[in-house]
Amino acid sequence: MKKGTLIALAVVACALLSAGQAMSQLEFGVGPKLGLNFASTSISPTPVYPAGATQGGRTTFMIGAQAELGFAKMFYVQLEPGYIGKGYSVSGSGGSVTVSVSELQFPVLFKVKFMKGIIRPYAFLGPNIGFVMSATETFAITGQTIPDQDLKSNTSSTDFSLDFGGGAEYNVTPKIGITGDIRYSLGLANLNNNPLSPGVTIKGSGFQILFGAMSHIM
Repeated sequence: MKKGTLIALAVVACALLSAGQAMSQLEFGVGPKLGLNFASTSISPTPVYPAGATQGGRTTFMIGAQAELGFAKMFYVQLEPGYIGKGYSVSGSGGSVTVSVSELQFPVLFKVKFMKGIIRPYAFLGPNIGFVMSATETFAITGQTIPDQDLKSNTSSTDFSLDFGGGAEYNVTPKIGITGDIRYSLGLANLNNNPLSPGVTIKGSGFQILFGAMSHIM
């Protein structure tokens, strides 16, 4: 066998060995996730509501999945596709009006896990893109029956946020963990798409508490 061929085979063998070692250091986990979103909405310029009326948030459910890929011992990338509800309400002496927005969201979080043991704290930060599925205005006015209004056409089809927070994973077994985290989702995109109010900016944010399970496959 020629010397050049032997050298080429040695290079390929080293590359395969290095790739195998790199793959052996990767960690992969997947599981469900659910929680609550304490949604808030900022509107600029500030609306002028009737005397005594105040704007409040909404408390909604979140449900989805989580999948993480770990490398370099403590650094991870985590994907969290799921459903989330957003919006706000305006309440006064005569009743209330609630704007409900539902989205499919796809956070991409860069996570750092600390320490090794049964409990592993972590912190994370990353972008979150959402696709608006529905937007509805619901009226609860004393003495009146007003049908719900579909606001989908006046709402942007995409949303964008910056998510950050921290939590911990409790390892029930070496392969199964229970996760819990607290985060804030800072709305960055203008959800207003109403041609009659082009100068109005509406951004949805939220304080979130989530729990989940993680099955570590690798």
